[in-house]
Amino acid sequence: MSRPTPPPLSALRRERRTQSINQWIFLPILVFLLAGVNYISWRHYRRADFSLNQFQKLSGQTLNLLKNLPGEVTLTAFLAPEADATGSLIQEDVQKLLDEYKYRSGGKVKVELVQPYLDFQAAQKLAEKFKLTSNENVILVQYGDRSRVLKVAEMAEIDPGAMMTGGAARVKSFQAEEKISSAISGLVQGKPAKVYVTSGSGEYNLNSTDRDPAGYSLLSARLSSQNVELTPLKLGEQEGVPADADAVMVAGPKFQFPAPAVAALQAYLGKPGRLLLLLDPGAPTGLEGILAEQGVVVDADKIFRKVAVLSTAGLTQGVNEETVGTRFSGHPAIQWIENVGGSLRFGPSRSITIKPVVAASPVKSEMLVETSDRYWAKPWPLPAGKKSDFVDGEDRKGPFAVAAVVDGSVPGDKAKESPALRAVVVGSASAFANQNISPLEVDFMVNSIQWVLGRSDSLGISPKTPKDFSVSLDEVQQRIITLGTLLGIPALTGILGLLVWWRRRS
Repeated sequence: MSRPTPPPLSALRRERRTQSINQWIFLPILVFLLAGVNYISWRHYRRADFSLNQFQKLSGQTLNLLKNLPGEVTLTAFLAPEADATGSLIQEDVQKLLDEYKYRSGGKVKVELVQPYLDFQAAQKLAEKFKLTSNENVILVQYGDRSRVLKVAEMAEIDPGAMMTGGAARVKSFQAEEKISSAISGLVQGKPAKVYVTSGSGEYNLNSTDRDPAGYSLLSARLSSQNVELTPLKLGEQEGVPADADAVMVAGPKFQFPAPAVAALQAYLGKPGRLLLLLDPGAPTGLEGILAEQGVVVDADKIFRKVAVLSTAGLTQGVNEETVGTRFSGHPAIQWIENVGGSLRFGPSRSITIKPVVAASPVKSEMLVETSDRYWAKPWPLPAGKKSDFVDGEDRKGPFAVAAVVDGSVPGDKAKESPALRAVVVGSASAFANQNISPLEVDFMVNSIQWVLGRSDSLGISPKTPKDFSVSLDEVQQRIITLGTLLGIPALTGILGLLVWWRRRS
């Protein structure tokens, strides 16, 4: 018995069957195409910055630097923007810039992000190694056993003008690429800067433990993380300053410097040399006038101010010997503090007198940090029977310079290529001891030494300036836009609806 012949497929069923076959054939082809496109995009990844400011676009100098890197560089972002106004403004731009370094380096730059409040263990290890606090915003640049710590607050110039009228601070110039690339170049090209630290006259001990309140170990550790090698120097036991000295540091001597040691320092400065001089109030050291020819003299006095004291007798006036610097110059050694704000606490301090030098001399001396006019200075040590209260006609009134700079740089000076006298003089040394030092004072010392060493010179990368995008409309144009928004868009929607209705009817 033969089977009945099935009825022929209708045109609609044939069309549906053809569509099903096409879909099953097209599906693997689509999967293959998607996998191929993803594979090609993974192997040939491309990044581009189409933003208006182009903060993440690397310059030719940086691209050339990354191309010729001899080894791996690690950039670690240690970010706590909650405690830093500048960090919160530019954190996202800095992170994107670090990603661009990683992408453009061809695998030679490794980028890590550590947030102290989230990555507690990793943050603790870094804090112990580099002597950081939990509220610091820094970029750690590491190459081999060398490292630099860069403050995020120094990577942008902030314009606080709008804050005066109730607005928000804005970025005036973005300098992160300049700072990071200069740090990488310095670590790759050079060995650690060698700074000799004098000893033998009661100076602070840089090799003490962190528990020693009068030691300098915390500052020493931070300087070591900046690729600075600190070496003891006993001028009385050797002839002159060693030839390999990049700078000399004198940290609070308590006794008179021997005459041969003073002569050795003077000879070193005449080469010219680089000096960081920290002198506490107290016995003469013989170094107070070592830079007198350059216009800087450390005075034999001590600075005081009146403070309110709450006691059992009520609110009374007392005398305080802690000096606070609240006024700053625009010199590169201190310019960074504009973005950070705050004041520098120097503890007991001497005043510094800045005198004019010969007009033809290329050396310039100027104030770095100054007190307010609430202070007075008395000769120190005090004669027997004298008190530290202000005596009109006998004591000098403020303001006083408590930190000064001697700058022999000339246009075109590039640190070691064109040697120039550079010195930073501070009327206090105890302020940088373990028991007194805070992050701001650490930054002051680090930036001072970096400037003295000539490390503030960059690769010639220009800061990026934000571009303002604004639209200027007159009254007629504003009226047209308003009417177009309120009436034009609803009217167009209604017309389209009528056209659809008419088409369906017909």
